[in-house]
Amino acid sequence: MTIKEAPDSLSFRVLNHLASWQANLLFEPVQFEGLDVLVHRGIYEAAKGIYEQMLPEVRDHLKSRGDHATFRFTGHSLGGSLALLINLMLLIRLEVPISSLLPVITFGAPSIMCGGDQLLRKLGLPRSHVQAITLHRDIVPQAIVFSNGGLLILQPDEKFSPNHHLLPSGSGLYLLSCPLSDANDAEKQLRDAQLVFLNSPHPLEILSDRSAYGSEGTVQRDHDVNSYLKSVREVIRQELNQMRKARRRQRRKVWWPLVAARSVHGGVIVGRPVASFNMGHKQFNFSGMLQTGKESFKRFSRLVASQHMHLFWCFWYLRDCYCWGHTA
Repeated sequence: MTIKEAPDSLSFRVLNHLASWQANLLFEPVQFEGLDVLVHRGIYEAAKGIYEQMLPEVRDHLKSRGDHATFRFTGHSLGGSLALLINLMLLIRLEVPISSLLPVITFGAPSIMCGGDQLLRKLGLPRSHVQAITLHRDIVPQAIVFSNGGLLILQPDEKFSPNHHLLPSGSGLYLLSCPLSDANDAEKQLRDAQLVFLNSPHPLEILSDRSAYGSEGTVQRDHDVNSYLKSVREVIRQELNQMRKARRRQRRKVWWPLVAARSVHGGVIVGRPVASFNMGHKQFNFSGMLQTGKESFKRFSRLVASQHMHLFWCFWYLRDCYCWGHTA
């Protein structure tokens, strides 16, 4: 675990460590904090240990900053799962007020809690309190599929990893959403769509390919923390270029009103229709459930940059701590 302190914000990076494999061995579900929610026992035990280590830092920060204190938790792989549990434990154990907890951002983290969405509602937290970012072909988030907050799908450049057949071509950051007005129906549609996506292709299909294995295999490529960093930087660079082009076009319209100008759209261009997918008797048209380009980028920017946090901070912090974990 590493800690970074800003004027009013204390941020925690939860790292994978040598004991991660031990946590995986304790697979049976147990109650989380005595509530009607089941959690992976091994990860929960690891979270309890880290919680006790960091609690003095949390209390010191609250004492020094008072009502202005905020906390950010983020992590990659099992570190992301640990970050989520510790964040919720601080709230449930009344150590940190809800107003001080910024959204948890995970990268390639497996789902380790059954009933996570219901728990968020019970605690008074929005579903967006958890932002799970997953590379489009990362097998780790597919290992156990439970709905725990919002899912953001990150697709890298096709030269790095083949495009997903349910997504538009090219790199992008996509958010599953549902336009239905009925909240219960919308939530069910989102869960079903998430299940469809995370099982396309099925993990067993990925593992049946010999090229999946080894240090150069597709499993390592699509889960490695540096793959996330590279892909996110490319999406941000692409979107910022689109925004700059849009501003230039808008200025031309103002300066030369007689020059014919196309209407400006600041989103990422979708290269082909988004595919539909059949599962049993249901058909999901992902074109109606994916927010692309400017809107998804703006949403993500607000989440990461809340409380004046720089957009790139989480990614660079993730990289620095990843390097530290491999050299320590």
